[in-house]
Amino acid sequence: MTDSRSSPADRARIADHVAQTEAYVGPPRVWVEDGHVFVQAHDGSVVNMTPEIAIELGRMISNAGADSLVNKVRDDVAAPDPDEP
Repeated sequence: MTDSRSSPADRARIADHVAQTEAYVGPPRVWVEDGHVFVQAHDGSVVNMTPEIAIELGRMISNAGADSLVNKVRDDVAAPDPDEP
């Protein structure tokens, strides 16, 4: 989470992580075969996982998405309006 309390080093570390990643622009292809869950990434690589791991990964992604959305809303609320005197 970034906010006004984040140190410059924390903000630099986060910016570095973001710069080293690729934005995911669409939903992956996901399918089930022989009791395994397969997820194809945008680069064509495929990850194979058990149903239990797929459920946990889904929960982790959902929680991270919710945290990120909350942070975005907080940042939007905390940001001063440039049009206000």
